[in-house]
Amino acid sequence: MPFRTALLNLAITFMLLLVVVLVGIAMRGKQPKAVQAVKIPVAGVPGQTKPDEGGVPKPPIEKFQILPAPVLVESAANEADTLRIRYGNEEYVFVLYFVDALETTMDHPQRVAEQGRWFGGVPDKAINEVGKDAAKYVTDLLKERHFNVLTRWERVPNTVRYYAVIKVEQPEGPVYLADLLVRRGFARVGGLRTELPDDRRDQPTYMAELKALDEKARQTKSGIWAMASSIPGISKSKDR
Repeated sequence: MPFRTALLNLAITFMLLLVVVLVGIAMRGKQPKAVQAVKIPVAGVPGQTKPDEGGVPKPPIEKFQILPAPVLVESAANEADTLRIRYGNEEYVFVLYFVDALETTMDHPQRVAEQGRWFGGVPDKAINEVGKDAAKYVTDLLKERHFNVLTRWERVPNTVRYYAVIKVEQPEGPVYLADLLVRRGFARVGGLRTELPDDRRDQPTYMAELKALDEKARQTKSGIWAMASSIPGISKSKDR
């Protein structure tokens, strides 16, 4: 083969390879980028809420909405009256109306000290220890028993947490979780109040029943009352 013909063939081959490479690069640039996984919206922690945590807060509604088949999300941040709940594909943190449960940590020392005074001079360490017992009781209870969350999506101030009542199935029928906590000496009557959803009792009647449960817990020294060194007076609890 003449040298000139061989050189021409080599040049043609090189050009064809170059075209193939350029076409490959162009096609790669047109491929769609991988879609990032969508993060499940969750409710934030007071003072630590991030812009991407929880999305747009839900607006409050007039009547209570029942969240059927909710699932408790076990979290170190849960307390007996503050619970992370999964509903559908989203997670929310709900705070109970009517009660203020024992703190599990010293993250809020003033609140712990206030609870200690309320329960008759109980030391901070005991408040936290029984608070952890209360949180475990609620975790075990909601894992074993059917429960419903009822909320009007009323927000806890400066947070993306929401107030709610929780009804737990018991042998005698559905019982408010707030009742169970007060009865066992795991919480004091306080916090934000509301009219009960689909309940024959009005707010004053229900409050009187809660206070009766509280008095019985004192007399039987249930829960934290077993550690009280005196009978405290009644003081007003701050809203959570």
